[in-house]
Amino acid sequence: MFEWNYFYGVLMLDMDYAKNETRNHKDAIKFIQNDLITKNYFYFHPAIFSIGTEEKPYCYDNVFITFGRSAKYFLRDTSELNNFIFEFEDILKNLDFETAQIKIGGIYGDNTLFWLNRKKLLNEKGSSLETTLSYFSENKIRYYENDLFYFGFGEINISTGWCEKKYDVEELELFDKIYPDFEYPIKKNIA
Repeated sequence: MFEWNYFYGVLMLDMDYAKNETRNHKDAIKFIQNDLITKNYFYFHPAIFSIGTEEKPYCYDNVFITFGRSAKYFLRDTSELNNFIFEFEDILKNLDFETAQIKIGGIYGDNTLFWLNRKKLLNEKGSSLETTLSYFSENKIRYYENDLFYFGFGEINISTGWCEKKYDVEELELFDKIYPDFEYPIKKNIA
């Protein structure tokens, strides 16, 4: 059974999708259903995604898109992890999202990864950006950043982006042992 693995996750689209005339939920659906297949990703396929809904009462402000699949011998080394993150971040670049999270059941253990959209965290004194970074620092959340995202380890509240279950020291040590040469941001697709 050790070869059987899985991942599943959720991303929360910006609430302005429902109100935006130029870029809306239909664009997200179009990207997932039509454009995603042309990317020829190894890990992600349109069939593994839900498309969410704006219909009340099944949605309140933010649309959630969920996804998941099983795999065999999944993310065995840093190269595979980098390719996985590269593909997912390429998807995120095409969607106006606020937060995203993936849970991975892997060969050596489980991992929970999160992404926050930097553009959605306002950058002013006392803003959500300042508060979030202060929270990460105070609670010793391992996170990284690039121009578009904050990426980290732990389980977040999808609505707020707050990390509710951070990795403990043992979990971080195991991750570092499995992926000793992991670096972020991911520079390129290695495959």
